[in-house]
Amino acid sequence: MQIFLIAYMAILLLVAILSSRRQASFQNFVLADRNQPRILIIGSMLASTIGGGLTLGTVSKAFAIGFPAFWFVASGALAHLIQGIFLSEKVRKTEALTLPDLAEKLSSPAVRRLTGAIIVITWTGIAAGQFLAASKIVASITGISHQWAVIASASFLIIYTIIGGQKSILRTDLFQFGLLAIAILAAVAWLFGSTPFSLEALDIRLFSPTFGALDLLYYLIVVAGSYLICPMMFGRILSSDSPASARKASFTSALGMLIFAFAITSIGLWARASGIDFQGLDPLNALIGSVFPAWLSFLMLFGILAAILSTADTVLLTAAGILEHDVLHGDSIHRTQSWVGLIAIVASAIALFETDIVDLLLKTYQGYTSGIVPALFIALAASGKRKLRSGYLFAAVAAGYALGTSGSLFAAGNAQKLMAFAGILASSLIALAGLRPEEKA
Repeated sequence: MQIFLIAYMAILLLVAILSSRRQASFQNFVLADRNQPRILIIGSMLASTIGGGLTLGTVSKAFAIGFPAFWFVASGALAHLIQGIFLSEKVRKTEALTLPDLAEKLSSPAVRRLTGAIIVITWTGIAAGQFLAASKIVASITGISHQWAVIASASFLIIYTIIGGQKSILRTDLFQFGLLAIAILAAVAWLFGSTPFSLEALDIRLFSPTFGALDLLYYLIVVAGSYLICPMMFGRILSSDSPASARKASFTSALGMLIFAFAITSIGLWARASGIDFQGLDPLNALIGSVFPAWLSFLMLFGILAAILSTADTVLLTAAGILEHDVLHGDSIHRTQSWVGLIAIVASAIALFETDIVDLLLKTYQGYTSGIVPALFIALAASGKRKLRSGYLFAAVAAGYALGTSGSLFAAGNAQKLMAFAGILASSLIALAGLRPEEKA
């Protein structure tokens, strides 16, 4: 199996090398010349969202709390649907390079710098979640320790992302999502074909003793928000060949995420209903190691690895591009490549000490979603009709981020969720107060 891993990595590197030709500008490196066809945008949106955290993490959550884990993926589907209805065409028409660049077009350079700094911090945490997920798969394939698996995964991703940029990512994402889709659907078919369970045994309920209405609201607002106003998704939208194509890509991605929300959750529900003692192991890796036949284990390992890599490379390029363009106000490809390495090193250090993928992702989402998402959504929705005063937008982002991050770091349980809601409310109210009545943008 290690030979296949080496071959897989070699193929990705080959695509990166071929894609590296004619990368003469920063825009080419981070947005692939803004002329990418819809099929590549859809594949990349799905591949970048259904990554290691959503795959391994959702199966683990479904095993622990039951069907409500479905909302971790389904909230993203809802966000992409809203994005397609209200935002995708508007975002593509701005001709912005990044999400913070878009924020400046809506307000001021100060807001651009603030949102850029928040995104770099947040996406470094998300990269750590992807490295943590990748280490589990690489360790399963090679037998090396968790620490060395993190280092190996990060090293490959640094090299691959630096060489290929956005063009390489978009092309490999379509292939990697296809591999993941085949693997997940094959796993669901085999599990329920070999040992079918009744709906009663699966215990499909909207709520559970460990997941109440407040938890659902948190997923639908905080988690969904991170997909709605997302620098990675906006990068895909801004790379598309037209505003109409960007809008249709968001709708198709929403449908795809909804389908996979059911599929991924059902794997965790099967493991939960089976009564198998996994001895504290991650349930999906345990299924791969001791339940699936050899061919399906092989397919699942590489399908999940594909999902992780296709998210991690986008995370690194997004964070590095924003650090260069919006925080440091540069446009150097070489410096951006250096930032890819630096961000990956910091994320790797975090991944060496964290163990819960979904909790790590939620911590990084909360401050970002509480501050940036509501303020920029209001500014975008009002653009063309009313303009949001830059001072109010800055205050909205800062206040929401401070409240959300404080809850993530210093609170627990319902208090953490309430702090996130408080941040979203504060950001929304400040932004609404800053709208200039009946003025053209």
